[in-house]
Order: sequence, then structure tokens, then C-alpha cells
Amino acid sequence: MQNPEGVECRMEFKGHEIRAFSSWTQEARLYVDGVCRDRSIRRVSLRKTRILSTNLRIGNDEYHVEVFAKALLSVRLQLRIDGRQVAGEVF
Repeated sequence: MQNPEGVECRMEFKGHEIRAFSSWTQEARLYVDGVCRDRSIRRVSLRKTRILSTNLRIGNDEYHVEVFAKALLSVRLQLRIDGRQVAGEVF
């Protein structure tokens, strides 16, 4: 979802809410179930760049959650779990 303050990408994965937020001027943040799991002040570039990541353990299984960002005229986000895009924009 694009808004004047930045962009947010969210999804539900096996009963857990995953949400990422980034903008040109604020730090990017990755939340799992409302808890901030990673943050970065890295500037979003013209190339697709991984800006956030965390691991999510569900029972005996562990999943690697990554947030990629790219910016030209606006910030675009993409959520990946174990390398597979699950939410956000295709770029």
C-alpha cells in the first residue's frame, strides 16, 4: 500500500502477521506479530536490494523472511519467505 509517508507491505503466513514499512526519510522496519524484528537506515537504491531480514520459527520449522526494496519515483517493497516472493510488488 503506497501512502505519502512511505510504503507498507503486509501478509499473513501460517497464522503470523508479517509487515514491512519503508520510506525515503524514515528507517525501514520489519514486524512479525507486531514486534519489530529488524530495522535499517540503509537508503533504498535504484537496484533491488535486501534491506531487512529475520528468521521465523513455527514449531520445528524455521523460515527466512526477507524484505527487498527498490526506488525510482517511489519506494517499492517485496516480501520473500525462503527466497520465494509472497507479497508486494514484482520487480
